Amino acid sequence: MQKSKCPLQLEGKTTGGSQWVVPVSTTPFRIGRKEGCNLHLVVEGVSRIHAEIKETGDGWRIMDCGSTNGTFVNSRRVTGEQLLKPGDILQFADLFFTVTEFAEASEHTQIINPHALRFEGMMIKKAVTPYFQPIVNFSDLRLAGYEALGRVHYDGLPEAPGALFQIARRLGREVELSQLFREEAFACAGRMNMPGVLFFNMLPGEVNVEEISVSLAQVRRDFPSLRLAMELHEGVVTNVPMIRKLHQVLKDLGIFLVYDDFGSGQARLVELIEAPPDVIKFDISLVHGIETRSATSQSIVAALVKMAREAGIAALAEGVESREEADVCKQLGFDFAQGFFFGRPAPLPDEGGDAGPVA
Repeated sequence: MQKSKCPLQLEGKTTGGSQWVVPVSTTPFRIGRKEGCNLHLVVEGVSRIHAEIKETGDGWRIMDCGSTNGTFVNSRRVTGEQLLKPGDILQFADLFFTVTEFAEASEHTQIINPHALRFEGMMIKKAVTPYFQPIVNFSDLRLAGYEALGRVHYDGLPEAPGALFQIARRLGREVELSQLFREEAFACAGRMNMPGVLFFNMLPGEVNVEEISVSLAQVRRDFPSLRLAMELHEGVVTNVPMIRKLHQVLKDLGIFLVYDDFGSGQARLVELIEAPPDVIKFDISLVHGIETRSATSQSIVAALVKMAREAGIAALAEGVESREEADVCKQLGFDFAQGFFFGRPAPLPDEGGDAGPVA
């Protein structure tokens, strides 16, 4: 494989609107699903080695490499080799690229994000697996519900949602990914007749009362038997009028409102007083190692829990990882708990119903 003078580049766009430029930097320049291809297209319909572009004496030529679905230039299937020129439209499966002249050192050139096409393929295939972490009731340690999470199993993408959301954020597709995780979790929970309450997350960028009311009304129609609780990060709840309006929408739909990560940053008690939720999740930073904290530290947490409960707000301890932490959280008055001690995130068990004591 030789270095090219790179007079051509391929300009592409995903269905989500992400744009990139791929310099044709080597000859031959291979396109396909196989790891190591110069243009790695991990999407349905693209063969392992789909096509090849090479530099010849009279210019750049493209040839199909025996792909299942063919290579197309300007909507015509390639047979043999075909000379390329700026303005030509290349098609591989459902992906399109425009051939342009290479613009070296142009401030407008965007080099392809290595994850863009893989992310696109994952979104098209909806290649996410809903995971659920149990939430237990401290009164009898029986299952109270689950938090909906998720994992991705797709070649070239990280499995952990945190790393995947970083990629989605760079591609401007964070909300789409959040919606996909949520949709798949609802479908799975409804299909499996999930017991208890299903806690689900909304990103700050998704918090629009009108849009939420429409989307969750559809969820309620699709899954009328699911008991639901929507989690909002504490940073979103500073807009008291908006939260009050949102809470009323949720009440009308029979959905609980949860403030997540309470105590991790800018939490203010005024929001709890003026726009109280149904549940508060105390952040792991307040729970982890609580059995080793001073009596004063524990009494402050106990006072916050007591204040919440007296306001009719259930208190949930998040991130409980040991029996010692669980015992102290129960003594401090928490209503519910979630964490590795009670169960790690996993696909939903095959059978619903009352799970009995969890720990």
